[in-house]
Amino acid sequence: MDDDVGMAETCSMFLEAHGFDVSIAASGAEALSRLGGAPHTLLISDCAMPEMSGVELSENLKADPATARLPILLMSASLRCDIAKSTAYDAFLRKPFLAENLLIEVRKLLKGVNPVRNDFSEV
Repeated sequence: MDDDVGMAETCSMFLEAHGFDVSIAASGAEALSRLGGAPHTLLISDCAMPEMSGVELSENLKADPATARLPILLMSASLRCDIAKSTAYDAFLRKPFLAENLLIEVRKLLKGVNPVRNDFSEV
């Protein structure tokens, strides 16, 4: 999930080309409501999202026992991202990043996780 639709679509296509099922949410609130339904094995979010920041989204997910174990990868180009105030994520990528670095982080986070359909939640 990313507030930049082009970035979200680019990441989505790249990850799909590497065998992942991807769905995209346009906001933190949309992602939160979607995660209450179908199972997901990973969430990727930009820190700066409409309605609910990626940091707020990750804090909500980690506080809920149903999603507390969901691996979360946050990303941001902003030096003012409030990520330093939170521990509710598992990995971080500073934008811009190489696509290969995204793939490396995704694979690290998914190591040992049993994949399910829609096994890659939000870009």
